[in-house]
Formats: sequence, structure tokens, C-alpha cells
Amino acid sequence: MLTDRQQLILAAIIYEYTQTARAVGSKTLHDQLNLEFSPATIRNEMSFLEEADLIKKLHTSAGRIPSKAGYRYYLDHLMVADQVSKQDVALIAQQIRGNFHELDDLLGQTARQLAKMTGLTALVLKPKAINLKISSFQLIQLERQQVLAVLATSDGKVTSQTFRLPKEMSVSSLTDMVAYINAQMVGRPVQEVLSLMNSEELPVTLSRNVESPAAFLQLFGEVLARSVEEQVHIGGRFNLLEVANDAYLNLKAARSVLELFDSPEVVRQLAVTQKQSVTIRLGQELPTSLLQDYAILAAPFSVGGDAGGVIALVGPIRMPYAKVARLLSTFAKALDTKLLEYV
Repeated sequence: MLTDRQQLILAAIIYEYTQTARAVGSKTLHDQLNLEFSPATIRNEMSFLEEADLIKKLHTSAGRIPSKAGYRYYLDHLMVADQVSKQDVALIAQQIRGNFHELDDLLGQTARQLAKMTGLTALVLKPKAINLKISSFQLIQLERQQVLAVLATSDGKVTSQTFRLPKEMSVSSLTDMVAYINAQMVGRPVQEVLSLMNSEELPVTLSRNVESPAAFLQLFGEVLARSVEEQVHIGGRFNLLEVANDAYLNLKAARSVLELFDSPEVVRQLAVTQKQSVTIRLGQELPTSLLQDYAILAAPFSVGGDAGGVIALVGPIRMPYAKVARLLSTFAKALDTKLLEYV
């Protein structure tokens, strides 16, 4: 454990480097902090911090910058996390207000607003909808043999997909099947109906009630499966490319990082959350070398009883963590409040 003076100097170096992106020297620290001890004493303490691998020297500069280990020490021992007030949450909830017919619209707006306020890249994944239910299903005839299948679910989401029917099949011949789906499946969980289809229970049941061609089951099944697909809502996608212009980051690597975030499964692996807190992981703690120069902050949120929502920020390791973590926590709590409207 560092002494109080060493901790003060490490925190000061991190603060100054975060603000200026320039290596920090002993004279700068002495002048900025108005410390009682001399620049020579500061240099001695900086030498200790360098030997402890908490700061490092860049090229021939006399100054030092924080190492990744230095940032981790700061996050674990020195950063003071500000408490989020009800007023903060209410203010953010107002900024993401709107007549959003779909939950995904709200989450997309949240990602964009968070990215705008932080200058970082924001990621939002809604909870896996364990209790998502079918609200309605319909087919709309388009041109010739094309139909539009439309499925509405209990979270307000409308999933649609265009299909081309076989020549021997007309939309009118599917009327009984659509009516059966709405009579028997509305109000039932999507996952339950998918299980029925996979077990062939639904196909057998349909065949007893209506003339059931396989094409209809395939059509219905594809739309049903798409309704529960996860989607990553990304705000400030190009913010990551802008910070990559920093001399210490690689623009080409930043593009590869962005490609990672299109996968919900990958985002869940990277943006690890803990209950009621912001989790911060630095480059070497993440499971891919592409992120060695980045940090990911993540917080959980829920929709009613469905836990597992993730809101995260991605940016360079050099960032004002206390400020960013407080904003992220506020947005997560605002989502918890706002999403009660969708239960």
C-alpha cells in the first residue's frame, strides 16, 4: 500500500494527464498542487511510483504518465464515487423522455444521449425478455405472392418480415391459420411458443385444426424467432474513432473494436456488471487484445422483473472515471424508472 503522499501524487498525475494528455513533471505537480514538500521530494516519490509500475516515462520526456496498473490502483483505492441523487435521475429521465412506442426506440435514444454527454461510445442491451408475450400476428398481402408478416409483442415491439409464398398458395388460404394463432397463442410467452414449434407440438396441433402447409410454419417461426433476437443499441459509434486519433491509440484497431460491438453475445462478455454498481475493466482485464488500450464501464438495469439489462461506455483508458461512472450510474437508474412504463 502506498503512503498518503504517494497516493496524493499518483492521483494528481492521473488527474493532470486526464485533463491535458501530456506527461506530468514534478515542477508541474508542485505548482498545481501548491504542496508543502519540494519538487525534489516529488521526484523521489515519482521514482518510487515508477519502480512500482504505477507510472511510466514516455520517451525522453521528464514527465510521467499513469500506467494501466496505476489506473487500476486509482480505481480500487483512490477514486471517490459520487452518490447519485433522485434529482440527477429525474433530470436524466427527462432527457430521454418521449412517446416511444417500442422499448428499443427508448434504448436507442438513451445510448445516443449518454454518448453525447460523455463523448464516449455507449452500448445498451435490454434484458433478455423471459416474460415476453405474443400480442398479435397478421399477414398483409403485398404484390403478387409477397406477404408481410407482422408480429407484435408485449414490450411494444413490432417485428415484420417479407416472404414470398409458393405459387400454389394464396394469402386467403392462410386466414384460418392466422386466426388460430391469434386465438390460441396471443398472451403466451414467445419462448414457450418457440419451444412448442421445436418440439413439433404446435405443427401437430395446427394440422388438427387447419390445413397446415409447412411454408406457413416456417414463416411464422422466422418472425417469432426474430422478435426475441438481441440487439446492441450503439450511441456515439464514431466517438471511438475520434479518440483513436490520440497518439497512443490505433485507428485501424478502433474499427475492429467497433465490429465487436455489433454482437450482443460479445457485448455481454465484455460489459460485465455487478448488482447496483458500476464495474470498470481496463484493457488487460478484457478478454481480447483489441481492447488493450481501452476501458469499459458497465452498469445493470432491469425492465420490471426481467433483469440483465446492460448499459456501458467504451473509451480510452485516459478518461475522467469518477465523472463518467457517476453519469453511467445515473442513466442506469433513470432507465430503471423509465422502463416501468413498459411493464
